[in-house]
Amino acid sequence: MKSAEAIQEAASVDPGADPGRSWMLEFQRGDEAAFRSLVLHYGERVAAFFRRSGADRASAEDLAQEAFLRVARARDRYEPTAKFSTWLHRILFRMATNDRTRNRWRRAVPIAASRDRDPRDVALPEPASEPGADPAAGASLTELRERVRAAVAALPEPQRTALLLHRFEGCSYEEVGATLGLSMPAVKSLLFRARDNVKQRLEPLLREEVDHGMS
Repeated sequence: MKSAEAIQEAASVDPGADPGRSWMLEFQRGDEAAFRSLVLHYGERVAAFFRRSGADRASAEDLAQEAFLRVARARDRYEPTAKFSTWLHRILFRMATNDRTRNRWRRAVPIAASRDRDPRDVALPEPASEPGADPAAGASLTELRERVRAAVAALPEPQRTALLLHRFEGCSYEEVGATLGLSMPAVKSLLFRARDNVKQRLEPLLREEVDHGMS
């Protein structure tokens, strides 16, 4: 049962400002098409979150489906007291900190998809080279991106989630704090440590690049 405050807030929000919230409320009222809209709109971003957290492509897509199964199960308990993306990020954070999720990357039960597009077929963009670009430079850039991905994936929680949300999802300090249950100073400190840890992990590669350029 929603609180009166939650109902009033939901009614006052512009649907275009937070489509996820609108779709979730429609799904709560029994509109299955609204749930498919959620999957299609957020599916690629959720899979990318797990990919950047360290899962391979197949596991990331399975975990994305598991995340939406959790969304479906939480339908009756959902209250629009925050942005839908913040509510969704809390689900992803709980999954990312679960040992079974991290260590086994268990395969999830597929969910029903739209007739037009199956969220399991969503592909994450791969680094692309510009026409005529130096193949060696392209390989170096690809290696750097993979090293960055590995460095981010190796971060402890909640540093990893904080950095992923702020850097790749474009979340504000306030939104990261709302997801992780932290104050703004705590979020800033967490992000500082996360960036410093990534920098330290990338220093050997950067030194290699400098030494190679001078040879």
